[in-house]
Amino acid sequence: MRWSCYAIAAAVIHATLIPADAELVPATAELPPTLRPALAASVEQVSLPQSFNLGLANNPRTAAARAQLGVTKSNLAQANVLPNPGIYIDNQYQFTYKLGASMLVEPPWRIIFRRAAAKKQITQTDLEITRTLWLFRGEVRRTFVEALIAREMADLRRQLLTIMRRLLSIAKERFEKGDVPKLDVHRAELAVIQAEIQVEQADILVTQTREQLNVVLARDKNLVEPAPLSSVLADLVKESTRLGDSQQLVHAAMTNRLEIKIVEQQIKVNDANLTVARGNILPAPRFTVGRMTEDRINSDKNRKSAFFQALIEMPILDRQQGFIARGKAVDKQLNLEVLSQQNIITQQVLLAYRRVQSALARIDRYQHQALPISITISSAADLSYRMGQTDINSALVAQQDNILVRTQYLDSLLAYELAMNDLEQAIGIPL
Repeated sequence: MRWSCYAIAAAVIHATLIPADAELVPATAELPPTLRPALAASVEQVSLPQSFNLGLANNPRTAAARAQLGVTKSNLAQANVLPNPGIYIDNQYQFTYKLGASMLVEPPWRIIFRRAAAKKQITQTDLEITRTLWLFRGEVRRTFVEALIAREMADLRRQLLTIMRRLLSIAKERFEKGDVPKLDVHRAELAVIQAEIQVEQADILVTQTREQLNVVLARDKNLVEPAPLSSVLADLVKESTRLGDSQQLVHAAMTNRLEIKIVEQQIKVNDANLTVARGNILPAPRFTVGRMTEDRINSDKNRKSAFFQALIEMPILDRQQGFIARGKAVDKQLNLEVLSQQNIITQQVLLAYRRVQSALARIDRYQHQALPISITISSAADLSYRMGQTDINSALVAQQDNILVRTQYLDSLLAYELAMNDLEQAIGIPL
């Protein structure tokens, strides 16, 4: 299978070209203390699936997204609220006195329509939360891969530094014997300095990417870092074995992409709001009932009796025209938004798919052609200079080219992972 080939290639990358009797000097030992990577006492190594679980659990970003559901559910509670009753007082001094209760009676369909609209709004919020979590998953994956590749790059820089130091040692030995001029020693020393600068920058980048990963995963304590490349490479590249053609991926995106589902749910919410507006065309009547008292000035009987009043507005001028017109305009805009999202998604899927293909093609060429030849040339150049068959320039260039090829291979892996992450985001489901 393809991913097994990648695992073999990862093992090749980790294979060192340093002889067993060579002295290994840590590059970070010569760095200023302020530039050395800050390493925790104990750092847990995690795989990509484990990082997903850590990121989605007990994370302030995901918690904030989930809390939106409670905010939206309050609309359902408000939809059940009935109008407050009132106290009716009609005090005509020295004449008639009225005291009673007033109540606005809503038609039953108003509550039903409001509840339906609130429930559809809750469904929309749930989809928006899912989209937020999905985008966060993509950020976790991108940060994880960047931290992983940065560490592998730093290892390559250390290998190059060790090789340059070995060549410097050989140049000094040959200079002392009179085989080479002092210029070879200076060139080797310059190559060592350049390699040390690269190691220094690589270590800073490792610290940066590791910090970003722990921040995204909300790990203040019990810090984590990616597991070795050889152990996680299968998880990183296994998706490519199950990819269909571009049209299948576009069809899957149209079915699963949350942006389209959210717009479609917005159409349902807007239709429900239109129904609420139409239900409000018939006004709610207000009824008042109470007791009326007539004093002696108006009646010898000084009597008391009940009274009843009703106030019903006529839907002549206000028929919810503005709300209904706005709802129709929103419905038209949302239907166009569906077409717009489909066009954007098609572009994103095709672009990410071609980038995945390009990265896979580069990885395959590096695995089967560039890496084996580069390793062979590196070993031969090292031995040739030791035997005096080549000059220092040839040896330095050969070793630097070897590291460059392996660096380009890691760059291809990073490009593949970023492209695959973009393809997953474009389709809307894990591949």
